[in-house]
Amino acid sequence: MQYLLNEVADHCFGIATDKTGGCVLQVYVNYSQGEVKEHLVSEIIGNAVVLSEDSYGNYVVQHVLGLRIPQLTERLLKRLEGSYVTLSCNKYGSHVVEKCITESNPKQSVWVVGELLKSPHVSMLLLDPFGNFVIQKALSCSKGHIHNALLNLVRMHAPSMRNNLYGKKVLAWFDQNKLKLL
Repeated sequence: MQYLLNEVADHCFGIATDKTGGCVLQVYVNYSQGEVKEHLVSEIIGNAVVLSEDSYGNYVVQHVLGLRIPQLTERLLKRLEGSYVTLSCNKYGSHVVEKCITESNPKQSVWVVGELLKSPHVSMLLLDPFGNFVIQKALSCSKGHIHNALLNLVRMHAPSMRNNLYGKKVLAWFDQNKLKLL
């Protein structure tokens, strides 16, 4: 069995990007132990940026986040560092970024949202078909200064958001949460 799991780990990328393979890989991650599990997870984390943008691979990355193992989450977040804005604008990657925000501890979540806010391209997320969902998730999960920074971002860009289908979705979040724009 260990030989089989090592073979799966060695061919992790191809397996993770296959519809059935991605499901099987998630089961293997759940039931493997020790060095074999470490090998599997290391391969997933090593390919996390590309897997996050894949229609099937993103589920494998989300699964690792969903394990809620602090060391694995930390390694995965570091691997995705510098890619959060790009992933947020990708149909599949945006789900991974949302999961990073919801499945990490509060300090890590602040770090992820902080990277988004520091980007010169953060305002495009407000108008993006997928990025708007990341912003809404960040608004829902954040607190304190990060939450205030997100509120200010939306307030600053509200005029242009009113004329955009996806911007309107972020503005609707304000209405749903009974917050005032100004």
